[in-house]
Amino acid sequence: MPPATTSLLCCSLCGVAALAASPSLHSSTPISPFSPGSQSRSTPPRALAEGPWQPSSLSLRARRWLYATLEPLDKGDFRWEFLVPWTKKTLTTLDKFIVCSTFIGLSFVLQTWLEPGASVGVHLSYIAQFFSYAMGDPIGFRLLAVLTSVLEIGGNLFETKEAGLIVNGADFDLSNAFASVDAEDVFPIFYDQLFIVINVYYILRWLLTQEVLASALEWSEGEEGLYTICFAPLGFRRAQFSQLLRVATLVSVSETEADVLTVQGEPIYDLFVPLNGTVEVRVGGTVTTTLPPYQLIGEASLLENLQSKRGEVHPPARASVVAAPGSSYMRWPFAAFYELQQQEDSDFAYAIQLMIARTLSAKLSAARLSQREMGGRSPMAMAAKRLEGHAAGEVAEGRGGSVFGGSAAEVEALLRQNREKEAQLQGLQRSLAEVKTELAEVRARIILLVVSIVVLLVGTGIATSTLPTEWWGQSFTELAATELLHMN
Repeated sequence: MPPATTSLLCCSLCGVAALAASPSLHSSTPISPFSPGSQSRSTPPRALAEGPWQPSSLSLRARRWLYATLEPLDKGDFRWEFLVPWTKKTLTTLDKFIVCSTFIGLSFVLQTWLEPGASVGVHLSYIAQFFSYAMGDPIGFRLLAVLTSVLEIGGNLFETKEAGLIVNGADFDLSNAFASVDAEDVFPIFYDQLFIVINVYYILRWLLTQEVLASALEWSEGEEGLYTICFAPLGFRRAQFSQLLRVATLVSVSETEADVLTVQGEPIYDLFVPLNGTVEVRVGGTVTTTLPPYQLIGEASLLENLQSKRGEVHPPARASVVAAPGSSYMRWPFAAFYELQQQEDSDFAYAIQLMIARTLSAKLSAARLSQREMGGRSPMAMAAKRLEGHAAGEVAEGRGGSVFGGSAAEVEALLRQNREKEAQLQGLQRSLAEVKTELAEVRARIILLVVSIVVLLVGTGIATSTLPTEWWGQSFTELAATELLHMN
């Protein structure tokens, strides 16, 4: 009997017990028709089931039969309760400890009875691997994977082949173990070490995302305020926000000129959060509203970008957003959010979606409240009224004319983008002209080559037809004789 017989036998017995336990376990537990693994599934429409026969009906019926046959086997994820089919309660931590201890004890009783020479370390590694399948936590699974590799390395190094710990004991001298390692255990030990490194790396990544460690990070007063006022209410944890800070850019606007964050109709590539100062929202050149500090800008475009393939979609801005002179804001590229949500063993994608949902919900509520306050007046009329009041206030303070700083910045941004597009167009035109020139040169060379080949063929034909055949033979004979004389 091979060394792994006991382990495979134990796992097989537990697998049979799990399958036998499934019906009784689930029959007493009500399942929602909308939950995973639900047994209540809608039946196909009668018209579809009894429709006229088509060439694909046979395969469709076969697939339906296969689905109906396999559907009762879906009992959800593997759980500890599968190991105790005679009970119908949910196991507590103490119950799981008792089940685990009993399972290990029975496994080694069977090993001592059936295969005492098998490796105890390797057997323990199989048991740890078996219980890792019942772990819903990915970090717990990786911890058990590390334990599995360590136990298998110990069994292969310190136990004698066909005479394991139960029969012959173990020699824990590391130098002797490496000197007498069996040839067939070299690659298993190597891969177990590789598995340990990989799983420990993911465990360290998980530790670095824990709030206990993240709370020890020293943030500046501005970063702490940004997290507390903006990102914490949107569902971000400190550890997640610390990752965002690594890819953030703090921008301070000049005291004399406004800064344009987005231009209406142009693609958006970044998410913005104003920290202080006034931020105007302009539609068609008219200020429709102003945004308070610590409010996201561009979250709707970010949502479309994250849902696109490889984050390549950058929808156009629905309005121009202008930051007033002297203000400051934070900026994050959409690509950074796309990369963060792709991380394995991370709930960053959920945090980003929650952030966008809460922001859109808050803005929608504010828009409805603003509509009720307007009392039927158009948004453009309200914006014009706000502009008049704002201009009158600034004139009274001796700052007349600064109200147009946002408009000037928006126009300057549009002109700058037009100049950039014109430069790109000129560059493309120059490239096209160069390609046309190169194509013309290649065409001329091809024509010259074809003419040369034609002239050569015509000349060869004329020479062949005018000179006698004996001349060609004599000429070649004399030429060969001359070359032989030169060689000698």
